[in-house]
Amino acid sequence: MKETMKAAVFEGEGKLVLKEVPTPKIRKPDDIIGKIEVCSICGTDVHMTNVPAGYPATPGTILGHELVATVAEIGSGVTQFQVGDRFVVNPNEYCGACWYCKNNLPNECETIQAMGIDVDGGFAEYVRVSEKMAFKLPETLPTPIAAYAEPLACVINGANKMRVNPAESVCVIGAGPVGLLFIQLLKASGAKPIISVEPNPLRREYALKCGADYVVDPINENTKERVMEITGRGADYSIDVVGNQFPAALDVIRKGGTCLLMGNNARANPAITQSQITYKEAKVLGTWLANASFDQAVRLLDSGLLNLEFMITHTLPLDQIHEAIDLLRRGEGVEVLVDPNL
Repeated sequence: MKETMKAAVFEGEGKLVLKEVPTPKIRKPDDIIGKIEVCSICGTDVHMTNVPAGYPATPGTILGHELVATVAEIGSGVTQFQVGDRFVVNPNEYCGACWYCKNNLPNECETIQAMGIDVDGGFAEYVRVSEKMAFKLPETLPTPIAAYAEPLACVINGANKMRVNPAESVCVIGAGPVGLLFIQLLKASGAKPIISVEPNPLRREYALKCGADYVVDPINENTKERVMEITGRGADYSIDVVGNQFPAALDVIRKGGTCLLMGNNARANPAITQSQITYKEAKVLGTWLANASFDQAVRLLDSGLLNLEFMITHTLPLDQIHEAIDLLRRGEGVEVLVDPNL
């Protein structure tokens, strides 16, 4: 491998700089050096590069965490991978020793290190990961589809908390890639009707293609009234994948319904009418990252059950990382991939 590589480095509020940096090297026996095939852009990457930032990142860190890579080098203690294997990454390295890790909540680890936030990530030519965070890919799984593994694993973790039954109604607020994954997964599980709430017309179009039964434009329609009209009493479940839509998610559920809060916007501080939770006997669930769902995500992607290829609207080289992020910021892209090999 060459001594330096091109990478997109976060250097402070609104500053993402393309530069040459040292290529990562093996540090620990369980380290893997991966050659990046693609890294997709997450809404978190957009939030981190906004001014002001909607999510914190550590200056000097290479961003990007939804990556697919090929093993280029392994440490002396690596046993499950060989050079040439393809893999995806759970981008949140846990300690394995704190109370949360020992009680099957590694996603809540007290010293978790998030790739592309706390440590270097995938908007680069190479990446270093520990073996415990890497998941081998089947040869049959195409690279662009494998790029969905991280967000899908997070969606599965959230879906496992709800346990939606066939013919139960769900209102999904937000139709970015995560919202669209939820719609497809819920559709496959038999949920009906599925209502997508999304202000962007392109994403409403994609929500319908992914299986939503109805779409609502919250700018020009009254979301609560529309959901009541469709369901008669409110949705059985609502999901906020935006990170600032808790009031709307609470508004649209029926009495005894469930809100799942998944989106994360560090600047959001919505006012909540607490009595609404009380008199509705509403259940409010939070879901954070992936937990024991990566292997299931990889198998689900390989099964072909989900229709994901059409959601990839753009694939751009690393040199165009700023344009790629801006496509999402402007709402002109859905799933945007960055390929450092172009």
